Amino acid sequence: MHGWMGKILHIDLSSSKISEIPTQLYFKKYLGGRGLASRLYWERVTPEVKAFDPGNRLIFMTGPLLAAGAQGAARMCVSGKSPMAYPEGYCYGSMGGHFPAELKRAGWDGIVIDGRASSPVYLLINNSQTELQDASTLWGKGAYKVGKMLQQAHGDKVRFVTTGIAGENLVRTAVLFGSQLATVTAGFGAVMASKNFKAIAIRGTGSPTVADPARLKELNRYILQIKNTVSLAITPRLGMTNHGHILEAIGQRHCCQCGLTCSKYIYRFGNDPKLQDLRGCQAMEYYLPWTFGHEDEPIKTVFDAPTLANEYSIDTFELQSMVDWLYACYQSGALTEAETGLPLSKIGTREFLEKLLRSIAHRQGFGDILAEGMMRVYDKVSDKARAKFTHNIAPIGSHDGVPPRAFLAHALLYPFENRMHPITVHEMTYARMPWTQHQADPKSSPITPEIFLKIARAFWGSEAAADQTTYEGKAIAARNIQNRTYLRDSLGLCDYVWPITYSLTKLGYVGDADLEGKIFTAVTGIPAEELVPYAERIFNMQRLISVREGHRVPEDDFPPEFNFTEPLVFGIHGGKFIMPGPGARPVDMTGNVLDRAKFMEMLKEYYQLRGWDKKTGLPKKKTLASLGM
Repeated sequence: MHGWMGKILHIDLSSSKISEIPTQLYFKKYLGGRGLASRLYWERVTPEVKAFDPGNRLIFMTGPLLAAGAQGAARMCVSGKSPMAYPEGYCYGSMGGHFPAELKRAGWDGIVIDGRASSPVYLLINNSQTELQDASTLWGKGAYKVGKMLQQAHGDKVRFVTTGIAGENLVRTAVLFGSQLATVTAGFGAVMASKNFKAIAIRGTGSPTVADPARLKELNRYILQIKNTVSLAITPRLGMTNHGHILEAIGQRHCCQCGLTCSKYIYRFGNDPKLQDLRGCQAMEYYLPWTFGHEDEPIKTVFDAPTLANEYSIDTFELQSMVDWLYACYQSGALTEAETGLPLSKIGTREFLEKLLRSIAHRQGFGDILAEGMMRVYDKVSDKARAKFTHNIAPIGSHDGVPPRAFLAHALLYPFENRMHPITVHEMTYARMPWTQHQADPKSSPITPEIFLKIARAFWGSEAAADQTTYEGKAIAARNIQNRTYLRDSLGLCDYVWPITYSLTKLGYVGDADLEGKIFTAVTGIPAEELVPYAERIFNMQRLISVREGHRVPEDDFPPEFNFTEPLVFGIHGGKFIMPGPGARPVDMTGNVLDRAKFMEMLKEYYQLRGWDKKTGLPKKKTLASLGM
């Protein structure tokens, strides 16, 4: 059983009972990570269970590649019924850093938490020794403070996951926060605290066995050679607002056993040595003072904004949408400082941000409404305030960051996920970046239109998949991207690294579509060909969960209506959408709308590829039977 540890930790908080679930019951069909977690959810969380009920499960699940020494394999899936979902329903998140690998090194493939403790507790894991401990001294503390207290109690090498005061007060947008600034959204911080469960602290010294260590070492060398891609150091909003100059990347964050470059850097802000620390991705750009007219606000406000949110454990995707909406409401007179109790005239300043976060985390005044999440705020405010809701506001994450009106295959990616923005949309987006650079300056990138067509053929099934002016090839592309994503999430691979669709140094510049399978075989000894039915089975498992919890078919398989009626003007980050067209030559997709009839044909083709009924969108019995479901 190379790659897996063979057991899953089960904690019943209501009875304080600790037991084991054999991994062998599940891994042969659902691998691990997202796949195995979704199967456990299917079996243990019925539709009538609410997010904050003791009967909801909080499931942490690693994959077989985690802690085995494979590059870019440091992620775990966290799943359960989400309080952010609208209505409440199944969701998942991904956590990196060091906590996931430490769980595996302690001898566990995952943890299933259910019930509710009678008083605050936390879970201490030291290899095979597991114990629930009193968390009364941790309760009421912020996430960073809890991490420090756990390290003081159990040593600097202990890895942890916790939630802050927002989680304790059941703020629907509360995140889980872990070692090395790892976070998980979907409101799972509130789910954790609803169980009187404050934290998990882990120390592990073991590791899974590997079927072919020499082959894995060889593959790791190859990965390090070809993983040379466009830098993600300057995040989109900072770049689009012409403030990328305030950042200087001076180092790289590396998750456990990973030496690859991703989007997590150690930055220096404003050339100030005192403003220097690890930051990553969207969290570092959710609050940009100059977008609200405060160009003179100290850079320290931007630097501290992520840590202020993390300490309370409030979702920064949600905060970004919320602050933009509050600003629009204040500017139009739809909301006033008197009725919100917030200094709306000072949006963009530190003073406003601190007051906003405190009011949400403690559910004070208007913050109590905001703590319900933007989708539920809509039902509690005036028509004038509702009118300021934008299309990008979604229950979990944000819509339209990489629009289906520009990336046609994304019209089939968004509707099938329980969260926005789903990581499935990264694959085409990342591959487009070096193509875009080549269009601007051929010397800056070797990814020519001809190379981009080869990438499309290797990863998305056809050259037609690259052409965003036609619906041809998009159903197969969507299926391929989804299958690869679900496998990645089930194996423990990182979305920021995988797949390697292109390489700036590899001969021919086209990435390696078979690389994940090769690593899987080296670690587990299982032939890579067996990953295909795994992917189909895991995807169908999530489909069954969604339908059981109320996803309407085919109505809910459509992207939001505005995609069909409103011309694309600019994306969430601004600017025109120059996309690959015929022959992967540049075309301007600005002004595009989805064609309803062509989308319907694409959807039917997609259903057929999945082995689903073309009319209802439901999996056929023979499809489920062929997958052993």
